[in-house]
Amino acid sequence: SRCPAQLFRMPSGAMADVCSNEPEHVCCLAWAITKANRETILAKQLRALHIEVQDLIEFAGAEAIEVNATNGVLRDGGPAASKSPSGVLMSRADLLVRLGQLICRWCSQQEPEVMVRVGVHIGELHWVLLPHREQKGFFGKSVSIAKHLAECAPKDNVVHLLPVTKQMLSVFERLPFIVCSNLVPTSGHTSYYLETWEEAKDEGALNQDSNTSLVRPASVRLHMTITPKAPQGSLSSQLVGMTEAHFGAFLQSHGVDAAMFGRGQAKTLSSFLKEMTEERGSYLFKVDNKLERKLEIVRLTLVAACPRGKDYNLMLVSDVLEDGRQRMRNQKLACVVPEAQSWQEAVKQKFQTIFGLNEEMQRGLLSVEADGIKTERTTSPSIPGIPTTYLTHEVRMRVLDTKRDGLQCMGLPGMTEFTSTDPDGKAAHRWNWTLVGEQNNTTESLRELLSDYHINIEEFDDGALTELVEEVYETKISTLTVRNKELTRNLQIIKVWITADILSVPHVLVHKYKRKGGKINNSMKDRPISMRLKCSERWSTALPQALSKRLGLDPKSIGKVIQVDEDSYRLCEEVEYSRSFPGLKTIYRIHEVTCRAKSSCTLLGLPNGHDFEHGTRGEGDATYMAFTWKSRKDIFGSRTVFRRRFFDDNEIEDLNKLDTKRRLQAPEPIPNPNRRRGSTLGFGTASTLVEELMAGKKTDWNRARNAARRIRDKDYSCELFFEDCKASFPELALYLGVASKDGSAPTTSSGRSADDEYQRTLGALFAVYWLMRLDGDGAQSFCFGVGDDWEPLSKSSRTPRRSEEELAKRVKFLTQVDWDLFNDVLQAAGLLLPKKNAAGRTAHDEERILAMLVLTAIHDIMKVEALCPVVAGRREFCGFKPGEAITDHDIALGYILEFHPDALPSYAGLSQKSRDSVKFTQCNMEYNMGWLVQAEAPPGALFRKFREIILAGKADPQDVAFYFTHWLTDLAGAEPYPQEGAEKFVLKFPMTVLSSFLRSFRFVQHLSNKTETEVYEDYLEWRWNTHVPQLGAAPTDRGSIAKLRIIVMAQGSSDIWLDAYDSLSKDLRVVLDSELACTGVQGQEYTRDDSAPPGGPAFLLYYAPALLQKNASDARGALEVLAEVFRQARALWPSDGRFAGETVTIMLDSLKEQTVEGMQHLGPGDIWAVQRMTTKSAQVRKLSMLKDGSNGDLDWSSLRVLAIGSTSQQSQLFQEDVVVGCAPLFAKVSEGEPPPDISEVGFGLMGCGWTGCWSKPSQAEGAGRSGRMISLSSH
Repeated sequence: SRCPAQLFRMPSGAMADVCSNEPEHVCCLAWAITKANRETILAKQLRALHIEVQDLIEFAGAEAIEVNATNGVLRDGGPAASKSPSGVLMSRADLLVRLGQLICRWCSQQEPEVMVRVGVHIGELHWVLLPHREQKGFFGKSVSIAKHLAECAPKDNVVHLLPVTKQMLSVFERLPFIVCSNLVPTSGHTSYYLETWEEAKDEGALNQDSNTSLVRPASVRLHMTITPKAPQGSLSSQLVGMTEAHFGAFLQSHGVDAAMFGRGQAKTLSSFLKEMTEERGSYLFKVDNKLERKLEIVRLTLVAACPRGKDYNLMLVSDVLEDGRQRMRNQKLACVVPEAQSWQEAVKQKFQTIFGLNEEMQRGLLSVEADGIKTERTTSPSIPGIPTTYLTHEVRMRVLDTKRDGLQCMGLPGMTEFTSTDPDGKAAHRWNWTLVGEQNNTTESLRELLSDYHINIEEFDDGALTELVEEVYETKISTLTVRNKELTRNLQIIKVWITADILSVPHVLVHKYKRKGGKINNSMKDRPISMRLKCSERWSTALPQALSKRLGLDPKSIGKVIQVDEDSYRLCEEVEYSRSFPGLKTIYRIHEVTCRAKSSCTLLGLPNGHDFEHGTRGEGDATYMAFTWKSRKDIFGSRTVFRRRFFDDNEIEDLNKLDTKRRLQAPEPIPNPNRRRGSTLGFGTASTLVEELMAGKKTDWNRARNAARRIRDKDYSCELFFEDCKASFPELALYLGVASKDGSAPTTSSGRSADDEYQRTLGALFAVYWLMRLDGDGAQSFCFGVGDDWEPLSKSSRTPRRSEEELAKRVKFLTQVDWDLFNDVLQAAGLLLPKKNAAGRTAHDEERILAMLVLTAIHDIMKVEALCPVVAGRREFCGFKPGEAITDHDIALGYILEFHPDALPSYAGLSQKSRDSVKFTQCNMEYNMGWLVQAEAPPGALFRKFREIILAGKADPQDVAFYFTHWLTDLAGAEPYPQEGAEKFVLKFPMTVLSSFLRSFRFVQHLSNKTETEVYEDYLEWRWNTHVPQLGAAPTDRGSIAKLRIIVMAQGSSDIWLDAYDSLSKDLRVVLDSELACTGVQGQEYTRDDSAPPGGPAFLLYYAPALLQKNASDARGALEVLAEVFRQARALWPSDGRFAGETVTIMLDSLKEQTVEGMQHLGPGDIWAVQRMTTKSAQVRKLSMLKDGSNGDLDWSSLRVLAIGSTSQQSQLFQEDVVVGCAPLFAKVSEGEPPPDISEVGFGLMGCGWTGCWSKPSQAEGAGRSGRMISLSSH
């Protein structure tokens, strides 16, 4: 073998055989399994990963340059590999970034999940032939930085890259990248990562012309000044009279892909055809038998001298549109030159149509002082596949005689502002004369800037240039910068995801539609709350403004109903190409944050998740934004099935083929009685508005009793039931509110339209009808609805036309739900009777049915804000003070039923027993059903208020079931389309959760004769005994309540969770045993378990079930985290007998979506802590000792650090090398000297259960000392 010295003395030819002479510029991808996963991954799983990586390499034409068992490096296959398997030209960065995503996708779908991290970097690559192995070894920045990026990736299964690589993306430049800071010091402190399943929003809109490289779509063009070839003949005459379909075929016959129109920045076919045949703005011709487009314009500087001899320029100030709105212009006169005309003829025609100057008046009036022409040939992003030649005439003309008669219409000779009107009268234009040298040059400056970067403003939408000037120079909500020699528009957006648990199912608030002037716009559907920020504005400052502006929340009370999860904040960067500004790339920096809405926020449709609207009034008609709550799964979806593809198929459903949801005709509003709301003088001593509106109105009791009597008859159709209800209950007209003088619609507290509330009430009535007929046609109608002929629909019904996905959900609900559970609830409520009638069918209680129909008809009338009563007298009512309007619709109805029971004729006509049952449903029971079915809350928080109401004599067990039945039917009809079936349950509600709710009803009934803890214990025991597969006898020893609650919270894999519990250390089991056995009720304890401490408070760990369900693969680790949260919470609230009847809520928002391993990935100085927020609430948060601690922002009296630093496999938290590493923490600090930089004192120990911070010594620790000391504690 040769020594190194001999190697360097080799001839140059021989040298080329053993190392690279010149470095290659390549893109490299480094992948590595995470450190924790390396210890647990199975050999067969590792082999499968290598097989998949090799398949992906061959699929993409890449090359493996380094292979190890748990990591590897790939490089692109060179320029020849820049075309993807789909045939689309890609950059090297595109190829490797997508390859990284595919590796992450495969890993994320394995069981158990493989944790991998990927880095991609473009740079130099060298190689050297390794001695003895005859194998190349690779080195250079592309390899080393890619490895470093993989190593320091911010999370598992993401692709990590630097700005230099991101700038080289073309096909995938529009993927949403998350911005992260301070992970790679050499990169200027900024890097990006790409989530596993992210896709480009409009991949189909990319130009896939085989002759065009996609390195820079829509922004890189060929620019040259040329004299165009003589056209072989204009095609305008051939286009006149063409339909859109014929025009598309015409383009295809000339080699132009018509499918590219209407996508991305491209115009639609219809607008392109209109431009050429009607507007005559451009025209087509042939050059060498290929289509080309020509666009000729004149930009005219019109000059006139004032009487004092100073020159002025004519400027278009603004356009006044037909509806009165103004569109600012601030530009010179311009016009299009139609085909077969000269620019001089076009200018003459412009002066005649705009200023009314005929050809005779123009003669001798205008003089051309200068003119020039600029010709430019380019590929326009708005007209794909057809080169465009722009001819721009820059002309300077002067008005020779400003005093000539007839020029007053142009503001001459006084240089005054004037207005001109289009010949059709649809728009007017404001003009003024501006002194040369003093005009606002921002528009012209912007024109020049855009031109310098080859962006042709003639392709901009009408008014787009003025809009750009306004946002850049005036409102300052965007900036223009140069990136990689390309001009970009930069905007900041705040995007707010508002979440809430609705019946224990995580939901997200999203846009439904925008309504203005009777027109519905669905373009914002399923998007979160968002708002533009000014360039220098901080997201935290803009957040309250966005919530107030978009949702109508009071800025002063936002903090009371909305809780910001600061740990969820992330900064994302996305690239878009706007149709308004063709050729100008827009980069959005999106500040994304999640907030949690409290269930008490009725303005947002909570707690039941109703849709609502918020209106704003500007110029013209008011604009209403509709919002809806959707489950997280519906919005974010489940994981996409792994497919080895570079582009996903865009399966766009043709919505035109589906019928719209049907609504029923609403009654007319009630005439206005011309009185002011809230003129009552005392409790029950004066009339309310409802009472005045219902004066003289009577319930048709014959038809109401007919509906209750015949509701189960086979020949009693849904149509007959609807007609009976409509004729029976006069209160239904209250939903449409009071007829106003100006014809405006009544407002509701839900934010929805009054008609929506009426439709939803009918839906709830139909749900009662269908549930009472489950042994007949009720189940089918409940799932599919009824047709226009009122007959039950089915999957095979021809109308209404529904999507296959929707029909599949309806079929699944019909065939898989346990309908007996619904019958059990109806029997418990006394609606169905346990006996048979004369016809052999189950009998029903007509009086009970009648009470349910009345309750359903009147339940939501107080959502109409005009009807809300004002508290009279001197006493409060349910927290509302005297003279205050009752804005909670349930409490408002309760007030009417309590003090004005005769105001509603249908309620007044019920028997006393039925009235008591109805009144009970309006009590504030503070009951959260999800807390029971997931064993999330202790019995005190769950049942105390409910039981107090029952023991006060306001209800019996049958009334409790009556309340639940009403809740069930009210939610079933929550969608405002009554004939479509119970869509809320059938289409939008998890079936397993619904079944759990239905099964839990019977336990709550026993609150009248059992304590809160006894009812809870019975429920937990029942869940154990009915578990599938069987778990054996329910435990009765110490820790039994902990086991019972853990299996209910985990919702599956119970054997694993019980084994994990048994494997915990004794001290952790003691924590779980005692805290999970706290009842939160003074003097109550479980009969089977005495583990609870003698005092209180009890703890409600909000989202504990979600935390366990997320970590089924590391059950022990999840239980350790749960125990640690309990332990530190108890340190903040020590056990005290005085507080045994109280419950403290600990919010686990920041942990619920985290794996235990993910929690352990902490940066320098980061800690998890329980932070006390109020006397009865706390929150688990991730805090930074370096940032928050060094600024003194942390209140250590309200914080307890969580020891979430070890894996579940490590029983010993502290090892020898860790203790040695503590030495720097005890470095001596001289008196009067500042402490060393906190970042230099070993905060890497945070992940090992140690906490250190500088603090002033107490008097006991060092009286009279002025220095600081380090506090080191172990958890």
